[in-house]
Amino acid sequence: MEMEEMDLREYWEIILKRRGLIFLVFLATVLAVTVYSFLATPVYEATSTLMVHEQGGAAQMMLFDSLGGMAKNAAQNYVQIMKSRNILEKTRAELGLEQSIKKLKQALTIHPIQGTDILEVSMQSTDPEEAMLFVNQLTEVFIDWNRLTKQEEHRSARLFIESQLATVSENLRQAEERLRHFKETEKTLSPSQETVAGIEELATLESGLSQVSINKMETEERIAQVRSKLEEQEETLISSTTISENRFVTEYRARLADLEIALSGAKEKYTERHPSVLALQAEIEDVKAKLAEQVERVIGTETRSLNPIHGELYGSLIRLEVDFMALLARQEALESLIRASEAKLGRLPTKELELARLMRDAKVLEELFIMLRTRNEETRIAEAVQTADVQVIDNAILPTIPVKPRIKLNIAIGAVLGVFLGVGLGFLLEFTDNTLKTKEEVESFLGVPVLGQIPVFNSEDKSGRKRGVFGWGKAVER
Repeated sequence: MEMEEMDLREYWEIILKRRGLIFLVFLATVLAVTVYSFLATPVYEATSTLMVHEQGGAAQMMLFDSLGGMAKNAAQNYVQIMKSRNILEKTRAELGLEQSIKKLKQALTIHPIQGTDILEVSMQSTDPEEAMLFVNQLTEVFIDWNRLTKQEEHRSARLFIESQLATVSENLRQAEERLRHFKETEKTLSPSQETVAGIEELATLESGLSQVSINKMETEERIAQVRSKLEEQEETLISSTTISENRFVTEYRARLADLEIALSGAKEKYTERHPSVLALQAEIEDVKAKLAEQVERVIGTETRSLNPIHGELYGSLIRLEVDFMALLARQEALESLIRASEAKLGRLPTKELELARLMRDAKVLEELFIMLRTRNEETRIAEAVQTADVQVIDNAILPTIPVKPRIKLNIAIGAVLGVFLGVGLGFLLEFTDNTLKTKEEVESFLGVPVLGQIPVFNSEDKSGRKRGVFGWGKAVER
């Protein structure tokens, strides 16, 4: 039997016809939801807020200042680290909780507040005191982890610089001794003014090259540490060969080397604030940014991990690889300038040339020694301070008002659901009812025409005549 299209009036008639059923379903649903809401165990939520301090400026220039630094995505990375198994297990152990890590993760909510560096840490539990204690302990454990990590980085930096400082100090002593011995033996007190100028220029370049070499060694050690930590996370290590052989990376490195040479030449002619110097510095930063994007793309094609700590180390590795590429470019530029400067000094007389070389070695080592001593003091102070990148703004307090169940909201939802269930059930019963209701259905079913239909009279009007309510409409006469 084909189903005819129904208009709104027919839908409304079905609703009126089944209004009793719809009301009963509505009432039962609202009642069930209300009973559940009042009998359900209340759930409380404790919330704490943290401030994430982004690292930048001078702090980033210090050795090992931020092995876990997170310039742009600090808050997002910290969210994932706080949810990591290591942090949650330590928090659970210190509180003596028996819940599984999975359940703790489900009850825990950590999200950054948009447009700020603030994290909001919340936990829901049927025990309000447990929720408060867990949130406060979690923030404490995380801040301790952050502080100890930074302390370990600064300690590694200090030990490395101290070893370099001892070597440079001994080399400086030997260089000064050779210079003194040469002057006494050759009876030479001072070189010409032209030679002094050449020595000054060459010493400045070699001092810069020495600093770059030390920075390269530091960066390589930092990369080795990051790779070691990545290996502990059971993730695939990134191949430095793959990065260095990439065509775009090679082009950016060459461009950096050219810009470094141009910048060194410009600084000899102009001041630090000259437009030419500023323009070259801006272009160098732009090339570094493009190099960072390319390195990230190369590394990203070889690493796939959802581990938050691995993701943090992955970001550090990208920045360290870019720094290393920039140092290589600067080294190439300085070596080129040094070769040109040495060629000028090579035209000096033999004795004067030897004196110039000895004076240059002593001066370079002296500047390097001063630089290392300064950085050593900086790292010692940074290690002693033991500050963290995260600060608690508000500790969680004992919640007194449950967040679940939300009785009024539940009842409202139950009412809407009850109406839909009632109406749906009414239409279902109507459409599954296979009784014959119209003369057309009878004719179609029996295959014969209807001769007539009998009206049903159930009331009288004021004139005493009976009103008919027709089951099949008006009578049809033959």
